[in-house]
Amino acid sequence: MDTVSETANDSKLSVRYYGEKTESLGDAVLHLTAVEISLDVDADRDGVVEKNNPNKGSWKWGPNGHGAVLLVNCDSETTYKKTLDSEVDEINKVSGDTLLNLFLLPEHKLLKLFLKDYIMVVGTDTLTEEVPYLGGKTELAFFVEGLRFPDKDFDGLVTINLSLLEPCGKGFPETPIFTDTVVFHISPWIMTPNTLKPVEVYVCSTNDNYTFLKSIKNLVDKCGYKLKICYEYMNRGDRWMQDELEFGYIDSPHHQFPVVLDSPRDGDLQDFPYESILGPDFGYVTRNALNEKVSSLDSFGNLEVSPPVTVNGKSYPLGRIIIGVAATRGRNMTQVVQDFLWAQKVQEPIALYSDWLVVGHVDEFMTFVPAPDRKKFRLLLASPDAGYKVFKSLQKKGHGEAEMFPGLPEVISVNEILSDKKLQAENRYVQNCIDWNRDVLKKELGLDDEDIIDLPILFKVLEEKTGPRAVAYYPDMVNMIVLGDQLGIPKPFGPKVNGRCALETEVRSLLEPLGLKCTFIDDFAPYHKLLGEVHCGSNVLRERSPFRWWNLEL
Repeated sequence: MDTVSETANDSKLSVRYYGEKTESLGDAVLHLTAVEISLDVDADRDGVVEKNNPNKGSWKWGPNGHGAVLLVNCDSETTYKKTLDSEVDEINKVSGDTLLNLFLLPEHKLLKLFLKDYIMVVGTDTLTEEVPYLGGKTELAFFVEGLRFPDKDFDGLVTINLSLLEPCGKGFPETPIFTDTVVFHISPWIMTPNTLKPVEVYVCSTNDNYTFLKSIKNLVDKCGYKLKICYEYMNRGDRWMQDELEFGYIDSPHHQFPVVLDSPRDGDLQDFPYESILGPDFGYVTRNALNEKVSSLDSFGNLEVSPPVTVNGKSYPLGRIIIGVAATRGRNMTQVVQDFLWAQKVQEPIALYSDWLVVGHVDEFMTFVPAPDRKKFRLLLASPDAGYKVFKSLQKKGHGEAEMFPGLPEVISVNEILSDKKLQAENRYVQNCIDWNRDVLKKELGLDDEDIIDLPILFKVLEEKTGPRAVAYYPDMVNMIVLGDQLGIPKPFGPKVNGRCALETEVRSLLEPLGLKCTFIDDFAPYHKLLGEVHCGSNVLRERSPFRWWNLEL
């Protein structure tokens, strides 16, 4: 024939049949129509949808992996009467797209598909939809949004099927004659360690923290970062910004944005993450305890993340999440939050023992600071042994009458501290608890002793209803804010020698050789006496890691 088929049933191909003696037996017309259909996604993760990638139907981790990436649409384009974008059935902004054609069969109630005119095709209530074939070469652009983060009951993978259906006659359902498949992995929620560059610092204003707030503002201004103050009408006297929320982000080849994780503690700051942080390209996620009692360990001073590490040949380029739990019976972070953190996969969590503390947060005895050598960071640990070493050195040099807490009602001499046998016993117990965690961190982060710096901090033990638990004896210097090479450290009010605080001098001698600059902030009345410090009362939004999570070798 002179041309190929252009439409169905156009009789462009004929067949002639012959017998054994080559006589013609007759002619027949064969009606053939070839239809190419495909689902197309960014399976090679370069930010561009490509045509019919052979690996689009599966997911593989690693730099040579494949499979499309999908973001949870957890921000809000509205600023009045906010609603998460994933909870509405229309969209007014698109940050990425995936081409899908014809008949769609999602397998999970985990995403929505929108036509290019932003009309929803399938979603939580409609899992299948027919898109009529319009003839000729037709390409339909669909925009896909995720609805849920990976969790205990969801591994983050979503499959979408496209099927070409053939009518089977009256009274019979249509049957698929061809199916194409694409697979997405929803971006996990990713935490940011202290070694990443800060963007904005968050802190509360209360009726008693003016001096503290001024010190934080001066430090942030010196660093050149932004400062967001949560005023009393919103915080209602709740000053613990670190405990209410944790900043992270989600990432894909075509788009990324920060996402705040709201803790289940729900103090008087409970409305701040949703009302003041959620917005365009700033997402929100939370996990609510169902049948569990929320404890102090659910506050996010008990949620930290390490810088990138390699442990016994296994790389963690996004670091590892760190939480505090009970050793056996006691308070624990609620299971629903733990399940969420473990399900993200890309920052495999480490559980430390923190229930020995009254407040019970890991940030009371550890933090990370950047360093120019070795692993590019140091782990800082609170150390009663280091504290007693400083005080004994002062006594030996004739400064036994030097006063701790000078100018404050709590004033006490070095000699009195060293003669307090009960305090010594309490600090031996605390040192044992910290040493247990030290061993865990060395093993799980692949650290040597040279990667750890012990800060001189004493504790005291209080009798709680559930047993003895510890608090810092003087402002806990490990509970600091890290802004690049600038450190905002709780002012310890240590004994003065030649007009200088001996504890500040010791900490400077440990940290300044790393190129770090120490600013000591007075948080004694508005934070320390309420069992918190600088880190507890602040929070830092940081830039995302340059490492892309899908390149992990899992």
